Amino acid sequence: MLLFGVTKAVKSTLLWLILASNAATWSFLLVMGDESEKTRELCKREKIDNVPHFSFYKSMEKIHEEEAIGPDQLVGDVLYYGDNHSAVVQLHCREDVEKLIEEHKVDNKLLVLDVGLKHCGPCVKVYPTVLKLSRQMDSVVFARMNGDENDSCMQFLKDMNVIEVPTFLFIRDGKICGRYVGSGKGELIGEILRYQGVRVTY
Repeated sequence: MLLFGVTKAVKSTLLWLILASNAATWSFLLVMGDESEKTRELCKREKIDNVPHFSFYKSMEKIHEEEAIGPDQLVGDVLYYGDNHSAVVQLHCREDVEKLIEEHKVDNKLLVLDVGLKHCGPCVKVYPTVLKLSRQMDSVVFARMNGDENDSCMQFLKDMNVIEVPTFLFIRDGKICGRYVGSGKGELIGEILRYQGVRVTY
């Protein structure tokens, strides 16, 4: 992650402290736009108008940008765009999905597949809930795919008739048994419980 700030901006300083306190789990580079002529040129080249400005990179590719955001949104973005270490299985192509489904045909576990897009606000908003649930629900396997990561992922979305995101596909014994479209925390938990066989009344 690349953070652009300026030396006397309070918001940049506060966000820098959040990043510094998480240095063990996040990789980031801070650019102070007013520090030198070279940093000013860099900000101009990258079209940075407002600070703080965040650019998220994965495998040398810029995958997301945000500017003038606060600590809560920053943490949500970092969880969504930088998650490589959680219990949520990251899927990058159709073959990854098929392999995961095959692995869990025998153990009868419910598979919850979170399908989203890289620049989807509701997808980012609900992801901390998905992370938390993945730690609390041992009998459920959580996985995620970004449809716009590559052609294979996009084709998978089309084949699964995913029109809106986030869409959660519920899979058991190799078959899709249901879906939930939306980012409501309570609704998502209710749907997971329902497909786990728990009676839920709305």
